[in-house]
Parts: sequence; C-alpha cells; structure tokens
Amino acid sequence: MESIGSTMGMAETIDDKLRAGLSPLNLVVVDESHHHVGHAGHREGGESHFSVVVVSDKFTDVNRVNRQRMVHELLKDELASTIHALQIKANTPEEVTSE
Repeated sequence: MESIGSTMGMAETIDDKLRAGLSPLNLVVVDESHHHVGHAGHREGGESHFSVVVVSDKFTDVNRVNRQRMVHELLKDELASTIHALQIKANTPEEVTSE
C-alpha cells in the first residue's frame, strides 16, 4: 500500500476496501486533512479529507460518473460517518499509459 499523510487508520481502511473491490493495478490514498484545518468537516486528528488515485481494469467501458459511484459504493459506510470529502481519480490501465 502506498499511503501518504499523517494518519494511517482510515487510509488503510480505504486502501483495503478499494483493493478488495477493484483489484487495482495501482492505488494511492492520500490523507489531505491537514490542508483543511479550520474548514467545514475537519476533525482534530485528521482522517476527514482524502484523495485516491486508482487504476483498475474494472473501469473499462465505465464512464467517469459510474466509476465514482463504484468507489463511493465500496466506501459508503466511511462516507456516511468518517470521511467528509473524497477526491477520486479513477482510470483504466490504457488511459494511464496513453497520458
């Protein structure tokens, strides 16, 4: 797992769930909570704002909105309780190699 940020608990949960559900070729989970101190949804100790970059064959022939929905479905419990904001970049391996 490649996780970046000050805390690992929720980042590990996100990583585990996305790996189980999407079998990604690449996954990066970043806790960006420290950028949101004083903003809505920020909690002391962080673990409220995340970004993920996920590359998976499961996104093939799936439009961008439905890719976001796939990620949201896998993280629905966390989004309903702990995660305030989640930025998602979801690509197929072909899209990454063509960039």
